[in-house]
Amino acid sequence: MKSLTIFWFPFSCSFLFRFLHTGVMSDVCVTEHPARIGILLDYSGGRLLFFNAERGLVLFAIRHKFTDAAHPAFALEKAGALTLHTGMELPEFVKHS
Repeated sequence: MKSLTIFWFPFSCSFLFRFLHTGVMSDVCVTEHPARIGILLDYSGGRLLFFNAERGLVLFAIRHKFTDAAHPAFALEKAGALTLHTGMELPEFVKHS
């Protein structure tokens, strides 16, 4: 996996998340803005998930056979705040998927 990029676009009554991976765009439209987005990398299981951390709803999932190190990078396109929390408890919905 070379890279995966997520973009967020707010609209009047919904929110669009655009995921870009290896030149393929996937759009996910949600009506509720998640205050927190969770990212779960299951390296040995070959899964990468982005989810609404409050509701446990998966926004995007990809399967990939990881063979190299994974290096997360985060950036904001405009001025703002980004808070990262690591080592969080694994959400229940992920334990059973």
